[in-house]
Amino acid sequence: MRKADLITGFVLLALSGFVIWSATQMPASATFGPGPGFLPLWVGVILAFLALLLLATAWRRKATGKDALSPFPGKQALLTITGVLGGLGVYILLIEALGFLADTFLFVAFLMKVVERERWPMTLVVSACTTAGLFLVFQVLLGITLPSNSLGF
Repeated sequence: MRKADLITGFVLLALSGFVIWSATQMPASATFGPGPGFLPLWVGVILAFLALLLLATAWRRKATGKDALSPFPGKQALLTITGVLGGLGVYILLIEALGFLADTFLFVAFLMKVVERERWPMTLVVSACTTAGLFLVFQVLLGITLPSNSLGF
């Protein structure tokens, strides 16, 4: 885990440097308050601090037996990641045709059944509850219009 933490720390430190540099290209203040560069600058600074903290703790930690293992995912984990990303790609492509409700139900069902290998009753309950919960939050409570299909759902 030490090796993975060191790699992650360096990647996050580089990312924070890019965020800070990008934020300095925008105005930090506007007429009546903070400008568009204010929040990204501080997010970048906090990310850099946390990345340095991760690097320092990983550097000081002693190596264990887990450190001999590769920090990268194995074959099974890569198949799972590929399944999730593939399902997400199909979800994005079909959201206009199927609408938010049907597409979200199918995507969550795919994740539960294919990726997590749950039983059908659990898959259907979780898919229905997730879709209903998202509909209630975004459409009913927040009043955001969600994509719908030609049938209106």
